[in-house]
Amino acid sequence: MKNFDYIKPSNLADAISALKEYENAFLFAGGTDLLVGMKNNFLKPQYIIDLKGISNIKSFEYQEGWHFGALTTIRDIEVSETLQQKMPFLCQAASSLGSIQIRNRATIGGNLCNASPAADIATMFLAMDSQIKIISIDNEKVVGLDKFFTGPNSTILNRGEVLTEIIVPKDAEQFKGVYIKFGPRKGMDIGIVNIAVLLDADFESGLCKRIRIALGAVAPTPIRARQAEGLLSGNALGPDSINKAAELASSETDPISDFRASAGYRKELVKTLVVRGINTILASNRNS
Repeated sequence: MKNFDYIKPSNLADAISALKEYENAFLFAGGTDLLVGMKNNFLKPQYIIDLKGISNIKSFEYQEGWHFGALTTIRDIEVSETLQQKMPFLCQAASSLGSIQIRNRATIGGNLCNASPAADIATMFLAMDSQIKIISIDNEKVVGLDKFFTGPNSTILNRGEVLTEIIVPKDAEQFKGVYIKFGPRKGMDIGIVNIAVLLDADFESGLCKRIRIALGAVAPTPIRARQAEGLLSGNALGPDSINKAAELASSETDPISDFRASAGYRKELVKTLVVRGINTILASNRNS
């Protein structure tokens, strides 16, 4: 690992100034991706800016929607009793990420900024129609999470910009949801295909009011299956319509073939998991 200078600002303004001043500087949040990259010499920062001392972006609260500070840990979400009651599907997605040791360190901001196409928390936040707040020295902007990722490990962030907050609209609580991560192991592995399904429906009649389907590990970035969503929204959720939506969702993907799975296998998995996700929500709520 290459030597580096360590900077620990006490406030966001100082962190942004340091990031702007030093050209080869990396932000340190949980470090679960950064330190691995440094150990394997994929990343060679000259400066590490440790954000852990900045207290006002470490927690989450409800203010006409949910506001999550970028330093909120995955474990904070997983064990929150409030979130378990309001949005249990978000807690489920958090619990699928790595080991408990990783979840205690990893932050939602770091997970999003790492921009892995297979990121668990990114897939769920995408299904939740989330927005993110980005701050620089002279500007502040809020953009949709669907506009944030530009490719594998690539985002719209420019030098001197910091993601500080993830904003989830209040209507996310109206959905029932499920997160499915398909892989060779039950835990501590990235998914071959990840899927988040949120459904707002009349469960007695089977009428779909709204549905959101997000997919991970099947394109250069996490994606929404918007054609599949459009097919089902406002229509009955029967076997034929669900299967057609699953076919559409698969057609919207652009997966790669690698040592973990072929592109064709991933496309078939999308079909299977979309059907499984919708039916899991329907069965759970019809029986409740």
